[in-house]
Amino acid sequence: MKEQMITLGDQNYGIAFTTAKIDFPEYNDLKSNVDRLSEEYSQFKVTPENMKEAKLTRANLNRLKKALNDRKISIVKAVDKPVNNFKSQIKGLTEEIDKTSSNIGAQIKDYEDHAKKMREQLIMSDVAKRCQAAGVDANKIEINPKWFNKTASYAVFEKEIQTQIDVLLREKDELAENVKVVTARAKELGLPQQHWVQLLMMGNNKLSDVLGQMSSYAEDIKAEAERNEKAKKEQQEKLVNQNGKAIDKTTGEIVDSFQEAFLITDKGKFKLTATSHQFKQLSRFIRTAGIKCEQVRDAQ
Repeated sequence: MKEQMITLGDQNYGIAFTTAKIDFPEYNDLKSNVDRLSEEYSQFKVTPENMKEAKLTRANLNRLKKALNDRKISIVKAVDKPVNNFKSQIKGLTEEIDKTSSNIGAQIKDYEDHAKKMREQLIMSDVAKRCQAAGVDANKIEINPKWFNKTASYAVFEKEIQTQIDVLLREKDELAENVKVVTARAKELGLPQQHWVQLLMMGNNKLSDVLGQMSSYAEDIKAEAERNEKAKKEQQEKLVNQNGKAIDKTTGEIVDSFQEAFLITDKGKFKLTATSHQFKQLSRFIRTAGIKCEQVRDAQ
């Protein structure tokens, strides 16, 4: 009999077992007889004359086989019964232990998840405070998941976060200088600065690229204005003044009207004659240039 101990807490529990022993003293005699029969009938040929003997022999062999199998099954069942009972007992115990262990494990996981979430909140709050103090955008910080580990070094976190903040500060200073450059260039080219500053601040555009686009845009505007001015000049040259009507001399169509205005300066009084379209352009220029213009009435 063999015995092994299982410990639960301070208590030991023994499990003893005896190796199953099966006595089969006539095995060798039976094996010899079976071998003899096998040898005897190895060359046996069934004929009409020995058909009865062959059937009888086959029946005896089958009865022997069945008897052996039946005895094997009954012995194995008897031997397996305590084993199966033991297996059932162990299964019941392990299932109950597993259920208890799983319940404790689930609570441990909940606790550790909560603790990790609290560490994440503390780290993220720390990141936000450091970024606010430095005047940089916390959303641009690349979060390292290792910062949230229970065994993570706070000194390592401080070093890594400060490195990123320093980079953002340098980028911020560089961007501020680039905005000044773009603003000055926009003023120089006569372009509204807001669009180009926003383009620069999108982050994916280099200063040189933005300046290049500004120059190209200014050139396009200048070329377009020159084309329009040329077209207007050519159109104006086609007009003739007939009783205050602006007539296209090539088609005879009335396209506008001529109007008159007077300009009084210290050099004298001048009469201006132009189409209503030209006077509208002149009016826009006067307002844009900041020239004061007001209506006056002749003295009675």
